Amino acid sequence: MGSMPDPSPAHPGDIAVEGQNCWRRVTAERLAFLVDGEGYFTALKSAMQQARHSVILLGWEFDSRTRLERRPGASQPDGIGELLRDLVRSRPFLQIHLLIWDPALIYSFDREFLPVVKHDWLSHPRLHFRLDDSHPFGGSHHQKVVVIDDRVAFLGGLDISSKRWDSPRHSPRDERRNDPGFPNYPPYHDVQVVLSGPAAATLGQMARWRWQNATGRRLPVPPAVPDAPWPREVAPDIEAVTVAFARTLPPWEGEPGVREVERLFADMVTAARHSIYIENQYFASRAVARVLARRLAEDDCPEIATVTSGFSTGFIERTTMGASRERLQGRLHSYDRRGRLALYAPMVEDSYVKVHAKVMVVDDRMLRIGSANLNNRSMGLDSECDLLIEAGGSPAVARAIATFRDRLLAEHLGRQPEQIAAAVARWGLHGAILRSSSGEHRLIPLQPEAPAGELLPETELLDPEGPVETMLLGAAAVDPERAKRPLAARFATGLALLAGLALLAAFWRWLPHAPMADAVVAALAALRTQPLAPLLVGGVFLLVGLTGVPVFLLVAAVGSLYGAWPGGLYAYLGIILSAAFSYSLGHALGRHAVRRLTGPRASRISRALVRHGIIAMTLLRVMPVASFTAVNVMAGASRLRQVDFFVGSAIGLAPMVLGFSLFGDLFAATIERPGAFNTGALTLLTLLLGVAGLAIFLRLSRADPAARRPIIRPSAALHRLGARLWRTAPGTGAGDLPGE
Repeated sequence: MGSMPDPSPAHPGDIAVEGQNCWRRVTAERLAFLVDGEGYFTALKSAMQQARHSVILLGWEFDSRTRLERRPGASQPDGIGELLRDLVRSRPFLQIHLLIWDPALIYSFDREFLPVVKHDWLSHPRLHFRLDDSHPFGGSHHQKVVVIDDRVAFLGGLDISSKRWDSPRHSPRDERRNDPGFPNYPPYHDVQVVLSGPAAATLGQMARWRWQNATGRRLPVPPAVPDAPWPREVAPDIEAVTVAFARTLPPWEGEPGVREVERLFADMVTAARHSIYIENQYFASRAVARVLARRLAEDDCPEIATVTSGFSTGFIERTTMGASRERLQGRLHSYDRRGRLALYAPMVEDSYVKVHAKVMVVDDRMLRIGSANLNNRSMGLDSECDLLIEAGGSPAVARAIATFRDRLLAEHLGRQPEQIAAAVARWGLHGAILRSSSGEHRLIPLQPEAPAGELLPETELLDPEGPVETMLLGAAAVDPERAKRPLAARFATGLALLAGLALLAAFWRWLPHAPMADAVVAALAALRTQPLAPLLVGGVFLLVGLTGVPVFLLVAAVGSLYGAWPGGLYAYLGIILSAAFSYSLGHALGRHAVRRLTGPRASRISRALVRHGIIAMTLLRVMPVASFTAVNVMAGASRLRQVDFFVGSAIGLAPMVLGFSLFGDLFAATIERPGAFNTGALTLLTLLLGVAGLAIFLRLSRADPAARRPIIRPSAALHRLGARLWRTAPGTGAGDLPGE
């Protein structure tokens, strides 16, 4: 990411170490805490209005309609979109770059419609808007950073989008909490930090790296400006303090992953002496839970208070993050023999406050603010950026850290920070919370309960620990140029085969063997009339599925015999039957026996299947990293749950069966009834299948350029599998092999 400012000297008690649990340690000349959207949005507007050369915004979400100030007499323009356009029109040297995560479809419905068109094509040429899709499957870019002229930067948990603004009072009847499409949304709590000096320049370099990684274009370092665009009316809470930045970056495009966020969480928990105060949207990280469990089992375990949301928004969140919180909380309570851990939810009157902050305070020595949630994906899949402040030997910094914790608790409990400080000194962290929870503002203890109707208990469908596609592709290090050829050759061979079949059908009637054409047409008609033929399809799939022959050819053949319907249904049932048979073989042989057959590189498939369940099974059906039979056998040997195997197979195989059964139908129609319509439809479908295959190939190349060869070579693996089955068959004298 280019050259960085020299690291600040470490205090003997500091835990931040560059290259281990943080990326950079640098000095922030000024630093202030911004609590809730009211404080952040107002400060952001003030700083942006002072920008001269550069504004870079990184976000998970962005909505140009978001109003920044919601008070009478606020200066205009008030909407973020209007403000940005007004700034570039009035300042000839200002360049604004917005880089927002390109979301999955499931997240798109809550977002602004056609953001690229609105913010880039139809706006000013110096206002650049891009959606960032340079991430693994299922991952997201979750950093929330704004850098202005490399002199001032904002970092934390807040996106500039709908349903984010609120005041510290969190009144359930606050009419200002109203956005386009989301009137009267619930109270919302979050935290951001603003800083200046070398720390802001460091975030600027990170932001430019992100832009180059996503777009291929390098942004210049902005010229130096004499005065930092510090937000007016924001007094710094700390000055001249060393801060550390910790990141999560997934392995992608040949680059190794970064897990500084995870390591820093563990080191902070381990270093705690008296208290750990946490505010976080989720409580679902197994890695963090393991560290907390170790501390809870120790005699000197500190008090651990976690403030989180008392409700989950939507069915999916309840059945994933909500269920994980219930599970982890219950397990941690089994270690907590001294009552040191408690989870709380803030309420104002009768309304829960949604907690979106990502804050951690350890004693009065360490303060962490950032974007990382306490869930699995923030540790290894999503991009994250957190800031750590350590008091070191500075009493002033220690007081600022303790005061900020008391300020947060005072907001939740409807008290003054001084009252909270006195209560904590007298009764401890939990005692202060419980004795102060009265009136309109209070913290409600959350008790662990068994999640009812849990549908996705261990599949990590929305909360994986890392990129599943990288796990599937990753293997022993090989020469990239040598590794490039096998998968590229497989793709080219399949595409050439499809194109050849399409050309054969298109020119069939002009080929010099018309009698053969008549015989083929007659044979197809005869096979269709056989009453038991559909029942034989399953048997054919069962046998062919063990030979290593690509199953898409068999699907196309069935489609040519019986049409896209019901041929597609026959092929779908047949391929599921073949998968079930191979799965049973793997289950009977056991993991160790199958690993000896397929080689050590296949162990990554086994780990991915065990960790990621349905999502890994679905991707293995789509991505050609291993043969159809080898995947089935490995799934059975890994003891993958049957529901994960069959649901993942059903989802992943459906597009292939649909596409190739339709191809077979059009192939047969073109041979039997040659004409412009059938020939054109077959050609178009061939092109579409080729484009889909090319997209998958490019995706594999981006996920791991050094692992594009198949993880399991079908011919060798199936040969060893056949030999092993013969030796272990009854009567061969080999006896039964141990399973798991």
